Amino acid sequence: MDYRLIALDMDGTLLDSGKRVRPDVSAAVREAAAAGRHVAICSGRCPSMVELSRDDLGDVRYAICGSGTALYDLLEHRMLEEFRLPHECVLRAIDACAGADSLFEVFHANGFLYEEDALERMPSFGLGVYVPEYRTAGTCGRDLRRQIADPSFAVQKLNVHFRDAATRERVRTELSGLPLGLTDFEKASLELSPAGIDKGTGLRALAALLGVPAERTIAVGDADNDLPMLRAAGLAVAMGNANDSVRDAADVVVADNDHDGVAEAIRRYLLG
Repeated sequence: MDYRLIALDMDGTLLDSGKRVRPDVSAAVREAAAAGRHVAICSGRCPSMVELSRDDLGDVRYAICGSGTALYDLLEHRMLEEFRLPHECVLRAIDACAGADSLFEVFHANGFLYEEDALERMPSFGLGVYVPEYRTAGTCGRDLRRQIADPSFAVQKLNVHFRDAATRERVRTELSGLPLGLTDFEKASLELSPAGIDKGTGLRALAALLGVPAERTIAVGDADNDLPMLRAAGLAVAMGNANDSVRDAADVVVADNDHDGVAEAIRRYLLG
């Protein structure tokens, strides 16, 4: 198959354990662009977080952000398309998390907001590696939960971080009947997105924009929120560090994110 587009998850895939793009991965991305292939980001991150890696992304122009809730042009720094959570779902999420030890991360416009004490509390949630990115790309939301309760405030996606998986499961159960996409990530975090919107719909939208048939697309990922794009792609690639669900859904497996698995995927399948 002559593949024309490869979509790359970021955390655990494009980025190594230190949240960096490895040099050989950057080189492979440049090789793909020089060969006329499309390399795109397909991440749970918002545009401002993706922009942090811009210098290492070479000629990558498009990013599917917020797990499909936003399609962003990295070259022109503009939003091409976005989806929003129903306001009632935002209110229900606030209520479900009342009393729980949790942290809110809210995707809004091109960026995201975090709670006032998040930077101090994140290490104890096992999220310390993200503190530098929060400082650089995020905005501290003053009384954030009250802010997003305002119906005029548009929320693309809401991430809620908990200290334990049991609390996450309780909140998930409370929200399960709502028009929401609910996806586990990290050790005890829950992603809330608009129903029917995910990385798979984002990949299909970008492929249509570029005029690339679905069967000529490749998706590369490692975690549960990558499953929709793996199922939507012509070729599903699991990283060597992927969980069992992703491995089961994949057509092939490459090296892990600390050993240039993305470079292998590009050279072997997009360029091979």
